[in-house]
Amino acid sequence: MFELPHLTRSGKHPELIVDGAPFLCVGGELRNSSASDPVHMKTVWAALAESGINSVVAPVGWDQVEPNEGEFDFSVVDALLEGARAAGIRLVLIWFGAFKNATSTYAPSWVRRDPSRFERADRGPSPMRAPLTYPGSMPKPTLSVFSPRLREADARAYEALMRHIALVDEQHTVIIMQVENEVGLLGVSRDRSAVAVEAWQSPVPSALVEAVERHPEGFHDDIVELFREPGTAGASWQDRWGDENLVADEVFMAWGFASYLGELAKRGKSIKGLPAYANAWLGPQPGQDLPGQYPSGGPTARMGGVWRAAAPHLDFLAPDIYTPDSESVMREYASEDNPLFVPEARVITGDAFRAFGSFDAIGYHAFGIDDVRPGSQLFAGFRHLIGMAPQLLDARRAGLIMGFALDQGVDSATAQFGSTTVVVRSAPKTLADVLLDVGVRLPELPSLPDENLPTAHAPSFADSRPFGIVVQTGPLEYLAVGQRAIVDFSREGATVEISSVQELRLEEGELVGGRLLNGDERLVTLDMAGVTAVRITLLEFADPTDG
Repeated sequence: MFELPHLTRSGKHPELIVDGAPFLCVGGELRNSSASDPVHMKTVWAALAESGINSVVAPVGWDQVEPNEGEFDFSVVDALLEGARAAGIRLVLIWFGAFKNATSTYAPSWVRRDPSRFERADRGPSPMRAPLTYPGSMPKPTLSVFSPRLREADARAYEALMRHIALVDEQHTVIIMQVENEVGLLGVSRDRSAVAVEAWQSPVPSALVEAVERHPEGFHDDIVELFREPGTAGASWQDRWGDENLVADEVFMAWGFASYLGELAKRGKSIKGLPAYANAWLGPQPGQDLPGQYPSGGPTARMGGVWRAAAPHLDFLAPDIYTPDSESVMREYASEDNPLFVPEARVITGDAFRAFGSFDAIGYHAFGIDDVRPGSQLFAGFRHLIGMAPQLLDARRAGLIMGFALDQGVDSATAQFGSTTVVVRSAPKTLADVLLDVGVRLPELPSLPDENLPTAHAPSFADSRPFGIVVQTGPLEYLAVGQRAIVDFSREGATVEISSVQELRLEEGELVGGRLLNGDERLVTLDMAGVTAVRITLLEFADPTDG
């Protein structure tokens, strides 16, 4: 039996090792309630087995596995393992414990009905209305992250889950654990409950003070500025910053949540040492500018330094990407210290190519994968990504890779592979200009279909952008996968031209050679009608006009 799944580094490039080999997680996250019913999941697993994806992010709810205190029922976990194995898919399990999307609806009833034992967060007189609420809406339970008895009960349940996984999953179907989900406090910047006030009036943790002083480069500028003026040794949060400092409030909440999740990760790893992470509801973002409008204290990029100091047993922080500007989010989260892993995102195929090709992602998952229809662009793109994974990983290590998704208003992208310049252009834009020069107008491209099934909660239309990945596989050989793109190459001091272009097709999950493309079929490198793959070989010769 292989060693446990784990993270490693190959030079500057992080890798997830599963069964002794690098593994790219390419798949999706189930809708929140799907996994709670094994009967419902039977048809989902059958569809996902046909899709070609290799990983699924699936939740396990505390309320379902410990309905009565100390009485555990992991039959839903066993059903997930059975379904995933039958489908040939690996699992990333989410622990929906005390906190999910900044509320506590997955905490068991025996926890929520006892606020004297398990304290609730108190928003005080805050005028801020939290997202996903409306005037007259019923309150959603929010437990206090500073409750020591809550932390202990949640940690015991998480330990029980990890103990069960260690017992029944020797073949490592589960490869990563997500601890809680999109934690933080909505509606106000800081918890004002009695237990939180006690923490606010306690000394600022010396580990945090020392981390900011010794490694300010690891913290956001606002946090460095907050700690710039030295405080009295042992001074409390209240003494240093009073009651009207939003940055201090958010750092305080971040330390609280990170310490809480870090404790769960530590105790879980002592039983089975799988990689563990926390995921973020992003913020600040348009319309959610202040802590409390987005979950205050969550593992946002801005609070990343605080989380790393408070929760060393979390292997990385992960963004949930629903914003249009995915590139800037990926750039904030991808680093040598924090491999990019996207646990949930919009159903938009090109962003996955961007993540794996430009930011060395170890995983990418579209949310609501059980809603995506067979034959979708998403599944076609994911199958191609898995098929090219060996070449992609080799190219990463050599620095000979580019990923692209040409957003609206962007017509090209450029990368340097040693002395070779690679330029990717929008095929619709470039071809329209070229044809117009000879008096031919390119027909309007057909509308792209809905990616989702008719029963889905909402439509998700296919990605119309030029997107893809280009990797160098030999001195004059390249692999390109994607859609709607033209790829050109140039080299200083030499002339290069296309020697051959071979279409590649997927057979049993691998890219194999197909037609040799020439003539008009070379006008567009990556097809206008869907995700395709080609192997490009160049011809190089010295420019006779030089010298």
